[in-house]
Amino acid sequence: MKSIPARKSNICLAYRKRLATVFAASALAVSGWGSSIAVASASTASETSSAACTNEADFQAGTVVEYESRDNLSSAISRGKTETLGREAFAGANPVASAHTSFLNNAPFFVTTTFAEIKDGRLVRYGDRHGAGASLVTTTYLPPASTPIDLQPGQTVTVSYKNKAVSAGATVEFDVVEQLTYNGRETIKTALGTFDTCKFTNEISTGSASANQPKNVVVVQNWFPADGPYRGQSIRSVTPPAHGVAQRITEVVKMQYGTR
Repeated sequence: MKSIPARKSNICLAYRKRLATVFAASALAVSGWGSSIAVASASTASETSSAACTNEADFQAGTVVEYESRDNLSSAISRGKTETLGREAFAGANPVASAHTSFLNNAPFFVTTTFAEIKDGRLVRYGDRHGAGASLVTTTYLPPASTPIDLQPGQTVTVSYKNKAVSAGATVEFDVVEQLTYNGRETIKTALGTFDTCKFTNEISTGSASANQPKNVVVVQNWFPADGPYRGQSIRSVTPPAHGVAQRITEVVKMQYGTR
Protein backbone atom coordinates (compact mmCIF):
# COMPACT_ATOMS: atom_id res chain seq x y z
CA MET A 1 0.00 0.00 0.00
CA LYS A 2 1.18 3.51 -0.75
CA SER A 3 1.31 5.72 2.31
CA ILE A 4 -0.70 8.94 2.26
CA PRO A 5 -1.19 11.72 4.80
CA ALA A 6 -3.64 10.49 7.39
CA ARG A 7 -6.12 12.42 9.24
CA LYS A 8 -8.09 9.30 9.05
CA SER A 9 -32.11 -12.98 11.60
CA ASN A 10 -32.95 -10.02 13.99
CA ILE A 11 -32.53 -6.83 12.01
CA CYS A 12 -33.31 -4.56 14.95
CA LEU A 13 -30.84 -6.27 17.32
CA ALA A 14 -28.06 -6.30 14.75
CA TYR A 15 -28.47 -2.62 14.03
CA ARG A 16 -28.54 -1.67 17.72
CA LYS A 17 -25.21 -3.44 18.17
CA ARG A 18 -23.74 -1.39 15.34
CA LEU A 19 -25.13 1.82 16.82
CA ALA A 20 -23.12 1.24 19.98
CA THR A 21 -19.86 1.56 18.06
CA VAL A 22 -20.63 4.71 16.09
CA PHE A 23 -19.77 8.36 16.58
CA ALA A 24 -22.74 10.08 15.41
CA ALA A 25 -20.59 10.15 13.20
CA SER A 26 -19.76 6.64 11.69
CA ALA A 27 -18.86 11.35 13.72
CA LEU A 28 -17.85 9.58 13.49
CA ALA A 29 -18.56 5.46 13.68
CA VAL A 30 -16.20 5.46 11.32
CA SER A 31 -15.24 8.99 11.06
CA GLY A 32 -14.10 11.50 8.58
CA TRP A 33 -15.52 14.48 6.87
CA GLY A 34 -13.73 15.12 3.67
CA SER A 35 -14.05 17.87 1.11
CA SER A 36 -13.05 21.52 1.21
CA ILE A 37 -15.80 22.20 3.74
CA ALA A 38 -13.99 20.20 6.39
CA VAL A 39 -10.68 21.87 5.55
CA ALA A 40 -12.23 25.32 5.78
CA SER A 41 -13.92 24.57 9.08
CA ALA A 42 -10.73 23.20 10.62
CA SER A 43 -8.72 26.24 9.54
CA THR A 44 -11.14 28.81 10.95
CA ALA A 45 -12.28 27.07 14.15
CA SER A 46 -10.88 27.76 17.62
CA GLU A 47 -8.13 25.59 19.09
CA THR A 48 -10.63 23.94 21.45
CA SER A 49 -13.37 23.14 18.92
CA SER A 50 -14.06 19.72 17.45
CA ALA A 51 -13.34 20.77 13.84
CA ALA A 52 -9.66 19.75 13.98
CA CYS A 53 -10.63 16.16 14.76
CA THR A 54 -11.72 15.49 11.19
CA ASN A 55 -9.80 14.34 8.13
CA GLU A 56 -10.58 15.09 4.49
CA ALA A 57 -8.80 11.90 3.40
CA ASP A 58 -11.58 9.77 4.87
CA PHE A 59 -14.05 10.89 2.22
CA GLN A 60 -11.69 10.58 -0.74
CA ALA A 61 -12.25 7.54 -2.95
CA GLY A 62 -9.46 5.01 -2.60
CA THR A 63 -8.52 5.77 1.00
CA VAL A 64 -7.99 2.58 3.00
CA VAL A 65 -7.63 2.39 6.78
CA GLU A 66 -6.59 -0.90 8.39
CA TYR A 67 -6.46 -1.29 12.15
CA GLU A 68 -6.14 -3.71 15.05
CA SER A 69 -7.73 -3.17 18.45
CA ARG A 70 -8.14 -4.86 21.80
CA ASP A 71 -10.39 -4.41 24.82
CA ASN A 72 -10.26 -5.10 28.54
CA LEU A 73 -12.81 -7.93 28.41
CA SER A 74 -10.96 -10.20 26.00
CA SER A 75 -7.41 -11.22 25.12
CA ALA A 76 -8.28 -11.40 21.43
CA ILE A 77 -7.10 -8.87 18.88
CA SER A 78 -9.81 -7.50 16.58
CA ARG A 79 -8.96 -6.46 13.04
CA GLY A 80 -10.89 -4.20 10.71
CA LYS A 81 -10.62 -2.36 7.43
CA THR A 82 -12.42 0.68 6.01
CA GLU A 83 -12.23 1.62 2.33
CA THR A 84 -13.76 4.77 0.84
CA LEU A 85 -15.46 3.75 -2.40
CA GLY A 86 -16.70 7.12 -3.71
CA ARG A 87 -20.15 8.54 -4.33
CA GLU A 88 -23.11 6.25 -4.90
CA ALA A 89 -26.85 6.77 -5.25
CA PHE A 90 -28.64 5.98 -1.99
CA ALA A 91 -31.93 7.12 -0.43
CA GLY A 92 -32.51 9.77 -3.08
CA ALA A 93 -29.08 11.36 -2.59
CA ASN A 94 -25.53 10.81 -3.85
CA PRO A 95 -23.44 10.35 -0.68
CA VAL A 96 -19.99 8.83 -0.24
CA ALA A 97 -20.01 5.05 0.25
CA SER A 98 -17.50 3.44 2.62
CA ALA A 99 -17.05 -0.30 3.12
CA HIS A 100 -16.28 -1.49 6.66
CA THR A 101 -15.02 -5.04 7.09
CA SER A 102 -14.45 -6.93 10.36
CA PHE A 103 -12.19 -9.97 10.34
CA LEU A 104 -12.18 -13.18 12.39
CA ASN A 105 -9.05 -15.34 12.07
CA ASN A 106 -8.09 -13.22 9.02
CA ALA A 107 -11.38 -14.04 7.29
CA PRO A 108 -14.03 -11.34 6.72
CA PHE A 109 -17.17 -12.11 8.71
CA PHE A 110 -19.11 -8.84 8.69
CA VAL A 111 -19.17 -6.23 5.93
CA THR A 112 -21.21 -3.02 6.08
CA THR A 113 -21.35 -0.19 3.55
CA THR A 114 -22.25 3.18 5.06
CA PHE A 115 -23.50 6.24 3.18
CA ALA A 116 -22.72 9.78 4.34
CA GLU A 117 -21.51 13.17 3.13
CA ILE A 118 -20.51 16.65 4.27
CA LYS A 119 -23.11 19.25 3.40
CA ASP A 120 -23.32 22.86 4.61
CA GLY A 121 -20.78 22.22 7.36
CA ARG A 122 -22.61 19.17 8.70
CA LEU A 123 -22.01 15.44 8.57
CA VAL A 124 -25.14 13.88 7.05
CA ARG A 125 -25.68 10.12 7.41
CA TYR A 126 -28.21 8.41 5.18
CA GLY A 127 -27.98 4.76 6.27
CA ASP A 128 -26.14 1.55 5.49
CA ARG A 129 -26.31 -1.78 3.72
CA HIS A 130 -24.98 -5.23 4.57
CA GLY A 131 -25.38 -8.78 3.34
CA ALA A 132 -26.28 -9.91 -0.17
CA GLY A 133 -29.05 -11.72 -2.00
CA ALA A 134 -31.72 -13.03 0.35
CA SER A 135 -29.75 -11.81 3.37
CA LEU A 136 -29.38 -8.22 2.13
CA VAL A 137 -30.50 -5.63 4.68
CA THR A 138 -30.77 -1.96 3.68
CA THR A 139 -31.14 0.56 6.48
CA THR A 140 -32.32 4.13 5.84
CA TYR A 141 -32.44 7.04 8.28
CA LEU A 142 -35.62 9.13 7.99
CA PRO A 143 -34.78 11.97 7.91
CA PRO A 144 -31.01 11.66 7.36
CA ALA A 145 -29.07 12.11 10.63
CA SER A 146 -27.24 15.44 10.57
CA THR A 147 -24.63 16.81 13.03
CA PRO A 148 -22.35 19.89 12.83
CA ILE A 149 -18.64 19.23 12.40
CA ASP A 150 -17.62 22.26 14.49
CA LEU A 151 -18.73 21.94 18.12
CA GLN A 152 -17.54 23.85 21.18
CA PRO A 153 -16.60 22.19 24.51
CA GLY A 154 -19.70 21.26 26.48
CA GLN A 155 -22.01 21.64 23.48
CA THR A 156 -24.68 18.95 23.01
CA VAL A 157 -26.69 18.30 19.87
CA THR A 158 -29.74 16.05 19.63
CA VAL A 159 -30.54 14.08 16.48
CA SER A 160 -33.84 12.21 16.02
CA TYR A 161 -34.72 9.93 13.15
CA LYS A 162 -36.58 6.78 12.24
CA ASN A 163 -34.49 3.73 11.40
CA LYS A 164 -36.06 1.70 8.58
CA ALA A 165 -34.41 -1.67 7.92
CA VAL A 166 -35.65 -3.59 4.89
CA SER A 167 -34.80 -7.19 4.03
CA ALA A 168 -36.30 -9.80 1.71
CA GLY A 169 -38.55 -11.05 4.48
CA ALA A 170 -39.39 -8.08 6.67
CA THR A 171 -39.37 -4.33 7.25
CA VAL A 172 -38.47 -3.19 10.76
CA GLU A 173 -38.82 0.41 11.94
CA PHE A 174 -37.75 1.96 15.22
CA ASP A 175 -37.06 5.43 16.55
CA VAL A 176 -33.55 6.65 17.35
CA VAL A 177 -32.53 9.66 19.43
CA GLU A 178 -28.84 10.53 19.71
CA GLN A 179 -27.54 13.07 22.20
CA LEU A 180 -24.00 13.88 21.14
CA THR A 181 -21.87 15.90 23.55
CA TYR A 182 -18.47 17.31 22.69
CA ASN A 183 -16.66 17.14 26.05
CA GLY A 184 -13.63 19.08 24.80
CA ARG A 185 -9.92 18.38 24.31
CA GLU A 186 -8.10 15.72 26.31
CA THR A 187 -4.55 14.38 26.09
CA ILE A 188 -4.44 10.58 26.23
CA LYS A 189 -1.70 7.97 25.97
CA THR A 190 -2.32 4.73 24.07
CA ALA A 191 -0.31 2.00 22.38
CA LEU A 192 -0.16 4.26 19.32
CA GLY A 193 1.37 7.16 21.28
CA THR A 194 0.28 10.29 23.13
CA PHE A 195 -2.32 12.51 21.44
CA ASP A 196 -4.31 15.71 21.85
CA THR A 197 -7.82 14.41 21.23
CA CYS A 198 -11.45 15.45 20.98
CA LYS A 199 -13.60 13.54 23.44
CA PHE A 200 -17.24 12.85 22.59
CA THR A 201 -20.05 11.20 24.54
CA ASN A 202 -22.98 9.83 22.56
CA GLU A 203 -26.15 8.62 24.29
CA ILE A 204 -28.15 6.54 21.83
CA SER A 205 -31.76 5.69 22.62
CA THR A 206 -33.63 3.23 20.41
CA GLY A 207 -37.20 2.05 20.71
CA SER A 208 -40.06 0.51 18.80
CA ALA A 209 -41.79 2.95 16.48
CA SER A 210 -45.09 1.65 17.90
CA ALA A 211 -43.90 2.28 21.49
CA ASN A 212 -44.87 -1.26 22.46
CA GLN A 213 -41.38 -2.08 23.76
CA PRO A 214 -39.16 -0.25 26.28
CA LYS A 215 -36.38 1.93 24.92
CA ASN A 216 -32.82 0.66 24.82
CA VAL A 217 -30.16 3.21 25.84
CA VAL A 218 -26.45 2.86 25.07
CA VAL A 219 -23.75 5.36 26.04
CA VAL A 220 -20.47 5.44 24.10
CA GLN A 221 -17.45 7.69 24.59
CA ASN A 222 -14.87 8.16 21.82
CA TRP A 223 -11.52 9.93 21.52
CA PHE A 224 -10.28 11.27 18.15
CA PRO A 225 -6.78 12.78 17.62
CA ALA A 226 -6.76 16.45 16.62
CA ASP A 227 -3.43 16.12 14.80
CA GLY A 228 -0.77 13.59 13.85
CA PRO A 229 -0.91 10.45 11.70
CA TYR A 230 -4.27 9.22 13.03
CA ARG A 231 -6.22 12.47 12.98
CA GLY A 232 -9.96 11.93 12.82
CA GLN A 233 -9.99 8.23 13.72
CA SER A 234 -11.38 6.86 16.96
CA ILE A 235 -8.40 5.46 18.87
CA ARG A 236 -10.23 4.74 22.12
CA SER A 237 -13.86 4.02 22.99
CA VAL A 238 -15.53 3.30 26.31
CA THR A 239 -18.96 1.79 26.93
CA PRO A 240 -19.91 2.21 30.62
CA PRO A 241 -21.27 -0.81 32.55
CA ALA A 242 -24.95 -1.46 32.01
CA HIS A 243 -27.51 -4.27 32.33
CA GLY A 244 -25.00 -6.58 34.02
CA VAL A 245 -22.32 -6.07 31.37
CA ALA A 246 -18.97 -4.74 32.58
CA GLN A 247 -17.41 -1.56 31.26
CA ARG A 248 -15.68 -2.13 27.93
CA ILE A 249 -12.58 -0.11 27.04
CA THR A 250 -11.38 -0.58 23.47
CA GLU A 251 -8.10 0.84 22.16
CA VAL A 252 -6.53 0.74 18.71
CA VAL A 253 -3.06 -0.81 18.88
CA LYS A 254 -2.12 -0.62 15.20
CA MET A 255 -3.32 1.55 12.30
CA GLN A 256 -2.26 2.18 8.71
CA TYR A 257 -3.52 4.51 5.99
CA GLY A 258 -3.04 3.86 2.30
CA THR A 259 -4.54 4.07 -1.17
CA ARG A 260 -5.66 1.41 -3.59
